[in-house]
Amino acid sequence: MGLDTEHRRDELLEMLWRLGERHEATVPNLRRYDPEHRYEEYLREFSTNGVIRLDGERIVLTPKGTEMARKIVRRHRLAERLLVDVMGKTPKETEDAACEFEHILAPELVGAICTLLGHPMTCPHGQVIPEGECCQKRQKVVSTAVVPLTQVETGEEVRIASIDSQDPQRVSRLLALGLLPGATIVMQQRHPTIVIQLERRQIAFEESVGQDLRVWRS
Repeated sequence: MGLDTEHRRDELLEMLWRLGERHEATVPNLRRYDPEHRYEEYLREFSTNGVIRLDGERIVLTPKGTEMARKIVRRHRLAERLLVDVMGKTPKETEDAACEFEHILAPELVGAICTLLGHPMTCPHGQVIPEGECCQKRQKVVSTAVVPLTQVETGEEVRIASIDSQDPQRVSRLLALGLLPGATIVMQQRHPTIVIQLERRQIAFEESVGQDLRVWRS
């Protein structure tokens, strides 16, 4: 099997997962994202091999296909988190590098990287990272320096790693305040409300928001 062929299969599975997240997994939508029809033969192959089933125009990942796609998407989004949280890249800089990184990331390293990053729930773009066994067990085999903001001491300077909230309005509000992955903040006050300093501004919010903000300690 050629490396390019394997990558194309992975790319198609990742595309189908993303379309599924938006409830847009149909043949016309796939062709809209793939105007050169690079994935047509793999779509037919997946249908024959039981990775997908076609329900009219709808493309449905089977349990087998869902598990395959979940692993690929998990690797990709954890790679994005690693590039932002550890290597200091901006979310805009991560896409191409993460695509390459996901193909060379050994499966046995995925759980260790996830644990190192504190089991993040979302990628730098706010998309959900599929859970792994390490997330369910909350393994501490690898020492993590990423913690909820609520564990930070007064006066401590930290860097934002991620916003792990399922509430899109909360995520949008925090991003609008400038609380972006990579931003440096200082804990000013912990009780009764959390107050942090971002550049020359002070921002106050409730403790539940502090639980959602994951930060990288020095």
